[in-house]
This record gives sequence, structure tokens and C-alpha cells, in this order.
Amino acid sequence: MRKYAAVMIAAFLCGGAVSARAAVQGPAVQNPFPKTLNIVLDIRINYGQEKVAGDCRMTVYNPEAGPIRRIPLILYRLMKVLSIKDDRNLDLPFTQAVRSFEDWEKLQANCIDVSLPEPIPPRGRRTIAIRYEGYLEGYADAGMKYVKERVDRAFTILRPDCLAYPQVGYPSWKTNRSAGLESYDYIINVAVPYSLAVANGGRLMGIAPSGEDKIYSYKNIKPAWRIDIAIADYRAMKDEKSDFKIFHFPDDTEGARRVLKSLHDSIGLCTKWFGPSELTEAFTIIEVPEGFGSQADVTSILQTRDAFLNMDQMHQIYHEISHLWNVTSLDPLPPRFESEGLATFLEYFIQERLENRAGALQKRAQVILERLQKEFSSNQKARDTAMIDYGREGFSDLAYREGMLFFYVLYHLVGEESLFKAIGSFYKKFRISGATARQFLDDVERSVGRDLGAFYQDWVYSSAASKRIAEGASLADLLR
Repeated sequence: MRKYAAVMIAAFLCGGAVSARAAVQGPAVQNPFPKTLNIVLDIRINYGQEKVAGDCRMTVYNPEAGPIRRIPLILYRLMKVLSIKDDRNLDLPFTQAVRSFEDWEKLQANCIDVSLPEPIPPRGRRTIAIRYEGYLEGYADAGMKYVKERVDRAFTILRPDCLAYPQVGYPSWKTNRSAGLESYDYIINVAVPYSLAVANGGRLMGIAPSGEDKIYSYKNIKPAWRIDIAIADYRAMKDEKSDFKIFHFPDDTEGARRVLKSLHDSIGLCTKWFGPSELTEAFTIIEVPEGFGSQADVTSILQTRDAFLNMDQMHQIYHEISHLWNVTSLDPLPPRFESEGLATFLEYFIQERLENRAGALQKRAQVILERLQKEFSSNQKARDTAMIDYGREGFSDLAYREGMLFFYVLYHLVGEESLFKAIGSFYKKFRISGATARQFLDDVERSVGRDLGAFYQDWVYSSAASKRIAEGASLADLLR
């Protein structure tokens, strides 16, 4: 995930945002937390009214030891639920109200509480059908400047960051993050005018006429944790050698060819280093306007237009591609240095190799070091927080930068072959089960065959490295 989209996972797990002035403060978060198994979305876009209408058929599972009697849902604050029915088409009672998140006052969502006449037993499942409609206006005033959503013929995007469709969740950022990422199957059917196209990372099942519109139908390829739906005057570029696809704007055909080549080359290089990833068989890159934030899903990337226009920005693609070798974090509030810090390190390492840019990695490390020196000098809490606690203390954005320097130093400490072998071994071992950040560190230490305890203590388990950076340490100092 790119640096300018650093809160994207948080947004996906906790919902949309508007001004806190009109907020209705919600009650304390309650448990338990059902898990989503399947979503079927039927969406209609009314460009004249700038409105979205949808039907969401959702199947949830009870992973808890006791019964679940209520299903908590969150939806964008300007959307309302019209009805909720069970699998027998009987109405279910529910309440809905716009609430501020208890740990993020500016963040608001329509919070829906669905009552179940018959509770979901442990390991049981239940299907509900939610009809909803409303508007999208973006969340810049909550700090998520990349979430600029609105219904517009030029470009419309429906994604979980904007809560553009119902999701299981409570009005609590930490509670939703602690529940972990979802993993579900989906089918989407999206009706749009004939002049527009729908892009999604799933497999296109068909395009059917429907009066003045046409309906695009997609089905997920791998179990998903998010659904991204982009609508514009897209062109689709398909690769003859693989199941790769690029959705691009009409003026960006040449850029799309460069992106497709970079997709091939970076996947090939990472496969050589880390071994094959199960997520590279079928893959889609979807161009979005600049400022909307780039994001990697299991089978697709939302990529901002600057990478299509400027070869110098292709490292953004490398960053997202490297995430295909991440494993699911089992930490309730992940520190993210082991994912985002590693991806930031790899994007410039790959840039050096694929684009023959000698010194790109060191140059970026120097820029990051100077930025961290300013941040740590002005923010004592950030300086004094150990990297392992970044998620818990709300410093996940720092994981991109200090995490990058951590891997830069580790690379010089153990060497390229040992480090990349360790990363590949970790992915192969934990790609199904997932792992914690501590498990990652322990596994890397075992793989490289040397004691990294003191190094880990300085960089991860204490704030010693942060304090050295704040005191003006150079790159050479950090490598000593």
C-alpha cells in the first residue's frame, strides 16, 4: 500500500467520515463479531441524481463460542438502509443512526443493528438481504484525503474505504481492526450507461444489456478482503501471454503498455527472489486519477495515473506487486513494518534492478532518514515508541519509513541472498496460516543463521534506533 494511502486498511475496516459537528455519538462497542463468507452486490448508478442504489446479499458466519443475536453493519453516512430481509424474504427488525467512531471523532458512518429472531449458533451461518441507497461525498475532512468519492461520469469508484456498500463492523476503529481482515467470495452486478465500463479485479462473467444500461458481472478469483469497483470510459488491455489485464483511460495507452511490462518484469524478479506467489496467476491493474491512492488487493491493484504518465513513478507498481509475497498478519493491531516497510524497501531495490538506476535505494534511504530526523525531533511520543508497537499506538504511517530503514540496514547486515531467501521461506511457510510480526522476525533469524537479537532490540523492540536517528545519525552510522 502506498504512503499516501497509509490509512486505507483502517478506512476499510472502520468506515467513512464527515464533519464531527453533526455527529451522533455512538454507544460503547459490543461483541461478538460475525465474519463475512459471501457477498452478492447488485448496484445501480443514477448519474442524474448522483446517487447509488444497491442490493447486498450477505452470508455471515459465527466464529464465536456462543450464539450471535445481532449483526452489526456500517455504511456510508449519506446512505440509508431501506429494508433488511432473511433468506425466507421475511423482514428483519433493525435500527440505523449516523454515529461518530468512539476512537475517531471525525469519522462517521451509518451504523445498523440487525436483530435476529433466531440466533446464529456457534459455527453456524445466516444470510441477509440489505437494500440501500444514497450519496457519496468523500472523507477528506476526517483526514483521509485520498477518499474523494462521488458519483461522476468522469470517474466513480465504490470501495470499502468509502463504505460504499454494507460491511460488518462497529463504530470503533480499534475494534474493527482487531477483528482482522475478512476473507470472502463475491459476485457483483453493476448497471452503467453504455458509454462507460466497469473495472474490477475479479473475473468478468459477462456484459448484458438492460434497457439504456448494460450490466457488468464479476466474480472473485481468490478469497477477497475488499471489493473495488471503478467506473469510467475505460479501455481494457489484455496480455496475450498471461491472464494479466490493464484497465486504463483512453489517453494512456502507451503508459498502459509500460505498466503491463513492469507488471511482468517485477513479478518475474520477485518470483526469482522469493519463489512463486499463489496470487500472480491472474492479475488486473486499474488506473485511477491522481490523488485517489494506490492499493493492492489479492488479484488487483488500484494504481494512480502518475505511474502511467511518468516512468519515474513506476516504483509505485513495484511497491504494490511486492505485497503479493506478504502473509496475513495475525497481530490484532499490526505494526506493519514487516509489510509496508518491506514493500517500501523493495520498490526502490526493484527500481535499481529493472530500470538500471544505480543508487536509487541509497538515495531514497537518505531522503527517508532526513524526514524521520525531523519527525522524531518534533514528536517525542513517536521517537519513544518501539516499532513493534506502532499499530497499537497509532503510528502505522511511520512503519513505511522506519521499516524501510530497518530492512535497508538488515540487507547490508546479512546480504541480499540471505535476506531474500528468508523472505521467500517465510512466505512459503506462513502464506496459509498467517503470522505475527514476532514470528516474522524469529523466522528470518533462523533462516539467515545468525543471532539478530541485539539488532532487533535496537530497531524493533525498543526505540534505540529512533533516538539515534533523532540525534542526527547518518546512514553510515546506522550501518555500523
